Amino acid sequence: MNRLSSSADNIRYNGTGRCYAGAVGGSSFDELGDLDKLSFNLTVSTDKLKTNRNAAKATILEVEKEREASLSFGLREMTNNNLKMALLAGDFNAANQAAGNQYQQALAFVDDLYIELGALNVFSTKLPGVITGTLAAGDTVTGKTSSATGKIAFVGSGFIELVNVSGTFQAGEQVYKTQDTDYITPSGIEKNQDVIVTDAAGSVRRQQGTDYSLDPDYGYFRKLSAGNMEATDVVSYDSEAVEKSYIHSMSASSVQKKLIFVSDKKDHGPRQRWIFHKVQINLSGDFPLIGAGAATLNVKGTVLADTTQPAGQEYFKTEIIG
Repeated sequence: MNRLSSSADNIRYNGTGRCYAGAVGGSSFDELGDLDKLSFNLTVSTDKLKTNRNAAKATILEVEKEREASLSFGLREMTNNNLKMALLAGDFNAANQAAGNQYQQALAFVDDLYIELGALNVFSTKLPGVITGTLAAGDTVTGKTSSATGKIAFVGSGFIELVNVSGTFQAGEQVYKTQDTDYITPSGIEKNQDVIVTDAAGSVRRQQGTDYSLDPDYGYFRKLSAGNMEATDVVSYDSEAVEKSYIHSMSASSVQKKLIFVSDKKDHGPRQRWIFHKVQINLSGDFPLIGAGAATLNVKGTVLADTTQPAGQEYFKTEIIG
């Protein structure tokens, strides 16, 4: 196959394809997913010797000093392997959060500063309705039809608030402590992005936005000094099950990968495969944590010599296919 000029078929136009990464010298690879870009750069630097015989200072000798090949690409997909590679991290560790609850949790509040509740995705359940008999904080109630259960954290005028909810209560059923004697008939079931903050006795309810503020997704809680909260107040809530894992970034030694780029077969122009035997990976540029558009990990890779390859073939291989 010998491609001669001039032919538009020689021009690669769209610029799409896939990139794979694996261990240097390995034969199994992870796909990097959708990339923002993938660029190759080859730089040759030289020393120039100029004449001192006349004012023109013309170059009379140019000697190659060094060559450097590099890649730059933007990782759009925040996969485990992409993050480990770009952030120079060790293995991911599981730290899953099981569904749980807290009843009258005592916390060390700091006026006007957020503290951690210790759980993600916190919420509470409110049952508005008509109360018959007596219900109080600490009582366990059961749905007569649903068999759902929960623990009362606060009793208000025409409602109760629950934590440690198991099952799904139904509107219109009897939710009782003592069947047919002490119960509420809820007109609805409300799952609120809120915690239940009360005095230690559970008789006085503090209000979100007035007495405290809350980030329910990440479990950050702030006591407002302008409100009515006391240092002895307690917090009750349920929390959802959450899959969670973590890495310690910049903790790994330098990352080196074998990278393979393959152009999309339907691109205009010749199909190509580039095999870079050994690439030093470095995070390069800003990674926007807040900003418009896709968050992209910008990576630069320096092509190193892989001395396990035959002489003259240590750096990279370019294939033109079909």
